[in-house]
Amino acid sequence: MVQKKQEITYRELRKEDYRQMERILGDTWGFSRRCKDQKVVRLLEESYWASLLTQENFARVALINGKPVGVVLARKEGKGRKNFTMNFRGLFYGIRLGLSQEGRSNLKLFRELNRQNRQMFKEQGEKFDGELIYLNILRSKKGKGMGTQLWEDAKAFIKENGGKNFFFFTDTTCDYKFYEKKGCQRICASEKIVDISGQRKHLEMFIYKYEL
Repeated sequence: MVQKKQEITYRELRKEDYRQMERILGDTWGFSRRCKDQKVVRLLEESYWASLLTQENFARVALINGKPVGVVLARKEGKGRKNFTMNFRGLFYGIRLGLSQEGRSNLKLFRELNRQNRQMFKEQGEKFDGELIYLNILRSKKGKGMGTQLWEDAKAFIKENGGKNFFFFTDTTCDYKFYEKKGCQRICASEKIVDISGQRKHLEMFIYKYEL
């Protein structure tokens, strides 16, 4: 059987990409594996994706044969304004998640993680010109260089807009070694025991920085 050639391309994020990006996000975080209610799964995907889009002023996707399989979101301080539409949308999804026990427990978990991230950032004390908000490639499509290309695109955006450094949050559920290979420096770490579907798991959370 002849294997279909895979053409990799890149372009700016479009609204029609959102649902696919939500699915990739949900697959990475395992929402469907820890939630029985598929409506809650969908709301978690939508809520988390909306929260990511509230801050970005740079968004680029990787495609294979025209289908989005990866994305990077970044922001440069002082460029553009907060996306209030996505902010309100995230609040709406949060209200709907609060209507079920499964939704509330997951919402509580993410709020606790966000609170711990904010505390870490406050304690580390440094100021940065930008942030790498989110970089993700569909699990089955990794290893083709798309993550590296999107990383380089985000770096170029921040640098071209006058940035000299940026930071990002990550943790042990992500491939943080990828960033260490790119020359990123870990500047802060924190630990948390999280309860996922009745199972207690140890999570390490990090802040990294990169000098341009």
